[in-house]
Amino acid sequence: MIDTSSAPLDATLGKCAVALLAPSQPQEEVIEALRTAYGLEGSLIDRLGAFDTITREDVYAHYRQGFSDQLARELADYSWQPEEKRVRATDRALTVPDSVGVLELKSDRALVAWIPPTTFRRQWGAPRCFIDRLVREEGRWIIQGREP
Repeated sequence: MIDTSSAPLDATLGKCAVALLAPSQPQEEVIEALRTAYGLEGSLIDRLGAFDTITREDVYAHYRQGFSDQLARELADYSWQPEEKRVRATDRALTVPDSVGVLELKSDRALVAWIPPTTFRRQWGAPRCFIDRLVREEGRWIIQGREP
């Protein structure tokens, strides 16, 4: 007899299956920090008018609220258009995930898995699951990098 049952959740989503589970109270803080960080691009664009100018240093400082120094620099390089001294309003590099789960949580670091929206995956050719490293820096969680 052939087994026609659905694959288990773990096989379908891999490590991102944790994103479908209810988080514990300590995990909620890390999940909120990740969502806030990934919302920084949108909040920057929303805060500025279509013709408002901004310095690259201000863009970097904005991203530094939720990302490591290196990631904030990369995001500032992508977002800031030096010719116009404005931020790029199209082709956003970040998306706020709906489905987020914590794989590992220590007092100073965490591994967080999240599922990007389908539209974002199609636009950027992104995988179905991301795993980010977060660290505590000056009392707040920031995204330090991504696991391969």
